[in-house]
Amino acid sequence: MKTLASLGLLAAPLLLTSQAFGQRTLFSIDWQSATVGMPDSASFTPITHGDILIVNGGTPGLGPLPTPDIAITHLIGGLGLFPGCVGSPPGSMCRVEVDAFSWGVDDLITTAGIQPGQLQFGVDRFAGGNGPMLPNVLSERPFGDASADVFMNSGFLPPGPLPMGPSVGHRGVLDGNGLPSGSGYTYAGLGLIEPALPSSAFANAGDNLDALDTLPVGATPPPVVYFSLDSVFPDPITGFPNLGSGLPFGYTGADILQTTFGLAPVVWAPEWLLGLGLTGLADDVDALTLVDNGDGIFQPSIVPYDWVGGTTDMLLFSVRRGSAVIGMPDSIFGIPIEEGDILTTPLPTGFGGVSPFPGIFIAAENLGLGTLRSGTASGNTGDDLNALDSYIGGFSDCDGDGVDDTVAIALGLVLDLNLNGIPDPCEGGVVCTPLPNSTGWPTNMNIFLAGGPGTGVHVDITSGPPSQFGYLLIGTGLQAPGLPIGSGVLCLATSAPNLIARYNITGGPLNSVGIFDPFGVMQNLVGTSTSGTGYDIPTAIPAPIGGVILSGQTWHFQYWHRDIPLTSNFSNAVTWTF
Repeated sequence: MKTLASLGLLAAPLLLTSQAFGQRTLFSIDWQSATVGMPDSASFTPITHGDILIVNGGTPGLGPLPTPDIAITHLIGGLGLFPGCVGSPPGSMCRVEVDAFSWGVDDLITTAGIQPGQLQFGVDRFAGGNGPMLPNVLSERPFGDASADVFMNSGFLPPGPLPMGPSVGHRGVLDGNGLPSGSGYTYAGLGLIEPALPSSAFANAGDNLDALDTLPVGATPPPVVYFSLDSVFPDPITGFPNLGSGLPFGYTGADILQTTFGLAPVVWAPEWLLGLGLTGLADDVDALTLVDNGDGIFQPSIVPYDWVGGTTDMLLFSVRRGSAVIGMPDSIFGIPIEEGDILTTPLPTGFGGVSPFPGIFIAAENLGLGTLRSGTASGNTGDDLNALDSYIGGFSDCDGDGVDDTVAIALGLVLDLNLNGIPDPCEGGVVCTPLPNSTGWPTNMNIFLAGGPGTGVHVDITSGPPSQFGYLLIGTGLQAPGLPIGSGVLCLATSAPNLIARYNITGGPLNSVGIFDPFGVMQNLVGTSTSGTGYDIPTAIPAPIGGVILSGQTWHFQYWHRDIPLTSNFSNAVTWTF
């Protein structure tokens, strides 16, 4: 999206003023990551380890992918951190490290338990992981493909707090680069660099995803964000000191900060209310998921789930490897705290609390992470959970069998012959290579079974030119390499007896007209998408083809859109058997 100038300064206002949104996964990387210093794909501003990033085009996809875009700058107008560091290379110890991030509107965890896919998390380069589902940390780490990935719980977790227990499994849901790993698995990526093998070098050859938050489809980003910075104690594995990015403000790495765009960060939740910083040595919050009750003031939870009524704030977090609180007894179970645990604010002694330290809400073992206390760690420390989000949309069941797609693949319930994490019955064949649009990247269309109205099949279109309109075409045949029209190629066959029709008929489901948002995602303008993006394909077919789509038929689709300055372009074409 090269038409967005200086996105490093404009990204926050853009996120606030867009009227329609698809799902957006935001993340940061650590100071040793290879992407630090690289120009982002939108504004060519060098990326720092204090910027909040988003995949170019807005939607994760299969690689190769361009470098991510800066969604929220670390500078004034964004998080308001230390003003330097732009252009610093990987391994430069510049004080802008962001360890955790949230909009404060994550999905509430209730006494109904945690559904498969509701918890999404990341680990660092040294995590070993355990089974049983694939792909997981254990399968991806040997190939350096774990630290840039996002994983999710693949089984149901009963209502916490949960002490040490059997793993419900975790599996990869977002990949660093979207390319096949050495394990053979492929899933949608973020545009990061892999492999990132465990190393004690200052600069790593790959990336470590270090913060995570997902806004669901249709959600409007609040004007306030929450995050934590970095402490200064040394990493017990590498020996490197952490960066102390809170020091310029007088904050610790265990404080949760709040920023209103354009203002300097302030403390929202001080470390002592989290049960941290009580030993006289430093702690560091390394991941968080939270729901602010709406007043912008931290009301710590007294007992788990009192946040459901809105009288307190839901704040769940983990601590970095090397924090002084690791090994201390938690306040709920009295067992040693580890860096893979998901923690909650301390349980007071009047409610049965056994220590002043945080309570373990979900012990690391339940997610399939290794710990010293259970003898499952791969080294001298437990697995470090360093990014966390609560997002119900992580569960994917495109074929409607009631089983998460990748779980079904792992259990052999459905085929995935190309190992891309999508059940084969849900995939349409992609045909005809599109030409780049004015952003420099080709417009991409994905087709999949979503269970919406009409045929139940949905298309999403990404990487398009912002502010340009378009609509879907349907055809009876294909032609290759395609007919040049405008700045693109029409891949739907035009020779007799083939026919082409347009989904642009006003006033009904036969209208797919939409506009590309600032992130290149096609937003539906006519109410014919249950998700707000793309288009739900109806059973009726527009003229001159006419008729209805019947089971067993194969149809071909392509997206036609305006382009800059005065031309048009096309997405790739896809084919689908209904």
